[in-house]
Amino acid sequence: MDSRMPVKPQDDQTDAPADRIIAAMTDLAGALARLNDLIAQHLGIAPTDLLCLHVLDRAGTSTAGELGSRLGRTTGAVTHMIDRLEKAGYVRRRPDPRDRRRVLVEASAPGLERIASFYQGMDARSRGSLAAFSADQLTAIHTFLLEGYESATEECHHLIGGPSSRLRQ
Repeated sequence: MDSRMPVKPQDDQTDAPADRIIAAMTDLAGALARLNDLIAQHLGIAPTDLLCLHVLDRAGTSTAGELGSRLGRTTGAVTHMIDRLEKAGYVRRRPDPRDRRRVLVEASAPGLERIASFYQGMDARSRGSLAAFSADQLTAIHTFLLEGYESATEECHHLIGGPSSRLRQ
């Protein structure tokens, strides 16, 4: 008999809905990380480059400094990433019309469309699954996901600002 405490309960070891949801979230996070790694490989870019493109898609045009903050990367690392993505046709740089000293980075529409094509199957299946839920249930799911995002973001800030601040370097 194994006396070690499991890191997370297995689905068959608990009937508590919260435990099953947390276990499913862990599995989903792993599956999405693998999916994103595979998509990045197919695109010929690094996984962090793909994450940068997701940030640009959701947040819109940004400066290199803003991207660095969102991605937890140094300005130098972000500059190299932007160079790679620009060379591959995924982003373009343009002067900030309000401050000519600043440069803005924006994702290219064809690049985002190419990336989106890899998610079409999952998007369709997810929308099919969501169709089974009521409007109130969808609101609850959306709220839970937003709170999960905020919690993950808070943990990132904790890791960056805490004793492991060397993660930013």
